[in-house]
Amino acid sequence: MRKRKGQALIIVVIIIAIVMAVFANSLTTAIRYHAEEETEIYQREQALYLAEMGINQMIFNINKNGDHSTIPPVTVPGIGSYKTIYHAPDNSGFGGSAYIESIGTVGKGKNKVTRRIFASVENTSDAFKYCLFTGTGGRDGVYDDTYFTNSTYGDAYKYNTNASLTPRPDHNYHKYAEKVKNKSRNNTYKIKSGDLGHVIYIRKPKPSLGDTLTIDFGILTTLNKNSFSLSIITNAENVTIINLLPNGGEWSGARSSKDGEIYPVITHIPPDDKGTLTIDYSTAAWFSTLTLEGFVYTGGHIDMEYNFFGWLSSGEFHGEVIEGNPGERLGGGWPGIGTTMIYTRDYYNYPPPHFIIPLSERETKVLPGTFREEY
Repeated sequence: MRKRKGQALIIVVIIIAIVMAVFANSLTTAIRYHAEEETEIYQREQALYLAEMGINQMIFNINKNGDHSTIPPVTVPGIGSYKTIYHAPDNSGFGGSAYIESIGTVGKGKNKVTRRIFASVENTSDAFKYCLFTGTGGRDGVYDDTYFTNSTYGDAYKYNTNASLTPRPDHNYHKYAEKVKNKSRNNTYKIKSGDLGHVIYIRKPKPSLGDTLTIDFGILTTLNKNSFSLSIITNAENVTIINLLPNGGEWSGARSSKDGEIYPVITHIPPDDKGTLTIDYSTAAWFSTLTLEGFVYTGGHIDMEYNFFGWLSSGEFHGEVIEGNPGERLGGGWPGIGTTMIYTRDYYNYPPPHFIIPLSERETKVLPGTFREEY
């Protein structure tokens, strides 16, 4: 009887030993797996930081001396390495902007971990600091009746006094329009209710000197609107805008549903930069004020038309205006008729979308844009 009890005790001890061994092995495996997982997570974080270092280094090189050559593998002692490449604007998914590719690497062999990230870059220029920036320099008005306020960068940046290159819209700018209007047979385009809130491109199939285009906003009176958003891109030489909020109100740039950018109110790209963008506000009601909220660009010049009695209507630009070849009537053209220009958004640090400034141009800098990672 005692012999059987002894055997039973031995069996129990053996079972307990097996259970404890299995438990110990499972615990060891779990600890080892957890340690490896923690190590991999740590390495992935390090690799990401290294890739970001590469992005920052490339931006620093470009802003310092215009150098955007490939940065070969750079070793960071005790951590890993990074390699960075600058890519010119293309169709890579960054809306036509240039972008930087950076690869961070940590570890070797089976323990090697890499993170590859991409960052779009946006060029900006001192031109974007001004209330009014012109290619020829100086203010644009007949009777000095254009009034400027620039609380962001001060009096020196109300308008540029010296001639300078203006930022240029991307030559593929029209690709970002949500609606394209082909006006090959008709020189008048009437804005429709369905256009409002969108980016539209009113184009001439073969733009040439002498092209004219009238854009009629009569729909606003029908809809009884005193504010709306819409962004217009056009390549006609001479553009006239009529029936625009005759009782006063605000026109702002549209937010694109494609990339979320708030687009310029007007982008006028005439052939050979010879053309006029006329905003005819001469039939407006008494004491009405037209406000354009956002960025306005023309390769030519802007002609603001008010009624004869200047105190009865006025115009305001809240944002920035860029003229390639300024004319004489931004101020209005009659004594007492005033156009007010107020710099309300920091376009230097937040430049309008799809404008290209060559890296070699002086007084420019590169800003990081959107990021994404390739897994």
